Order: sequence, then C-alpha cells, then structure tokens
Amino acid sequence: MTAIEIIQHIIDNNLTNKIIDDLGCHDFKEYSTEYRCGMPNSTNKTNIAIKKDTLKTKIYQSDSKIIRGNIFTLIMTIKNISFVDANKYLHKLFGLVYNYKKGKQSQEKNKIDPLEIFKKVKRKRNKVNINDIEIFDSEIIEEYEPILYIDWLKEDGITEFTRKRFNIGYSYKQKRIIIPIRYWAGEEDDYIGITGRTTVKNYDLFDIPKYYPLKQYSKSINLYGLQENYKTIQEAGYVCVYESEKVVLKRYSRLDGTGVAVGSHNLSDEQVKILIGINVNIVICYDKDIPLKYIRSECSRFYGIRNVFYIYDKYDLLGEKDSPGDMNNKIFNYLLKYKVKYDEKEHKEHLKETKDGKNKK
Repeated sequence: MTAIEIIQHIIDNNLTNKIIDDLGCHDFKEYSTEYRCGMPNSTNKTNIAIKKDTLKTKIYQSDSKIIRGNIFTLIMTIKNISFVDANKYLHKLFGLVYNYKKGKQSQEKNKIDPLEIFKKVKRKRNKVNINDIEIFDSEIIEEYEPILYIDWLKEDGITEFTRKRFNIGYSYKQKRIIIPIRYWAGEEDDYIGITGRTTVKNYDLFDIPKYYPLKQYSKSINLYGLQENYKTIQEAGYVCVYESEKVVLKRYSRLDGTGVAVGSHNLSDEQVKILIGINVNIVICYDKDIPLKYIRSECSRFYGIRNVFYIYDKYDLLGEKDSPGDMNNKIFNYLLKYKVKYDEKEHKEHLKETKDGKNKK
C-alpha cells in the first residue's frame, strides 16, 4: 500500500490505538474529533493530538515547539526512521504485504477500496495503471559520477548536501547533469527514471535538448521531490508545486523542503490525486510566463477538496521566465506570504469561462 492508502486503511479499521500502543505512547484517550496520548518517556499525558478523520498529528514539545504532520510524522519522530521505513513498519504491524519489486511493480495481495475523496477528482479515459510502473534500484545510476556540477553551485546555489540527498551526479561522456527520479511511494533507492541536463554552452545552436530522458519514464505518475520532502511538507502543512526539478533542488539548498515538481506546467490526474492524498494546503508556484487564467484552471482541480493557493507576482519581482522558487529567500518568502487563495468567486468565473469557451466551439 502507498502512504495514502494505508492512512485510509487505518481510519477505516480504527487502528490508531494499535499504533499508539506499539510505539510505547501512554494514556490513550478518544474524544469526539481527535485522539490524545503522551509521548514515550514523557510525563505529559496529552502532548500528542491526532485528528480522527485525517490522522493529522501535532506533537507538543517541552520547549513550546509543535511538530505538525500526520501519523507517519509521529512514527518517524519517535523511532527516528525515514518515511519509507515508517511505511514498512505499518505494513508489518498490520500484517500487510509490503511488496515493491524491481522491474514492474507487482500487485499487492491486500486490496482496499479507492479513497472516497478521490471520487471528486475528474477522471480521464487514459488512466494510469500504477502496477505497470517500472522500478529500478540504485544500479541504474552507478555508472555516473557522484559530483556536483560547479555552475549549479556558483550560479544557482545548489549545495553538496542537496546533491547527496537527491543523488545528483554527472556524466562526462554525455556532458549532462544526472537527475535520478525516485518513485514517491517506493523505497529510498527505488527509481523510475533519469533526466539528464546538458552542460554544453549554447546547446540550442547545436540542436542539443536542454533536458533529455536518459532512462525514459512517465512524469504523469510521479511528483519529483515528494519522497525526499514528505516529512517536511507534513510538518509545514503545505506543499509548493513547481514546474521543474531544478527549482526543488534550489529551494532545498535554501533549507526549504516543501517543494515538489510536476515536470511541466500541466498536472495529470494522477498527480492531482497524489497532492490531494498528502492532505496539506497546496500552493501552485508556476513560472512567471504561465498565464494567470491557466494557473487558476489548475487550482480549480482542487477546489472544494483542499485549500489551494497560487503565487501571483503582483509587484513584478520575477524575471519573464523565472519561477518563484528561483528567488532568494527574502523575495520567495514575501511572495509566499502574499499568496492568493483560490476562492468561490474565482471558481465561478473559471466555470463560466470554460462554459463560454465550449459554447464558442
């Protein structure tokens, strides 16, 4: 099961108490909308709060800080383990089959009904079959050099700790920066593809593509950076949705682990489903040259299901083709602070525009 599926499984089968007990928490109490209990080795009986309908979690610490997230965040905090290991832990606790295999991902024996909330998401005819995803292990990147391209450091501020976290490499033979694509719901070394970014100057004069898939994959079934940033996104309570993988790396280098990348400016149905499933506020941060009308149409796909916002460069702080995530922290935080909430009025305007457009055809 993916993280989205197992959370719903816990809710549907009332399994929260079992997790709390196994983690060594104490004084479990159930209230009308939430569960409360105490952290292991803490005398406080109520410093954990878990929402019953979503498993959103708050951990109140002794220094008055609050760790926000979901049930995965709680497990990761108490056991000091990764998101993937927390998923494995839950599978083992409930006697479920954790069944990710290299090559084509096999079907799991445990079937659950689709999440009810996803019935609100519009379906297209060409649905993605998740069980057809090809998953590869770390062998696919071993031929590349684990080094950071110097211009990314000098010009873009991408750091060595970011390179290590996202396993960025370099190919001398192909003169490309290597960007491995981890599968968001898999294990840490589960990859579905590789993108290569050319380092040839004036590449367009030689008909060299800027980005080229060295290991072909479907961008529509994944969100770049979600596996690496899942815990930080849960703690922040929001996710910033960018177009390019590079922007995610830039933001991570500036100590901001709330970003994911679509790989384009066109969210697929599957990507919409994933974003809804992680159950946080959604902030669309597309490049400056994307029309506002189009950004609003992307926001409309979440309206009524999740709080959705977009960044609008009202004060002309971005270059013509800049992403909000390209900016330094001072400018980015300003844009984020004054993000626009997609509301009922805008939604009605979008529906009217869509209807008028169809009538003209």
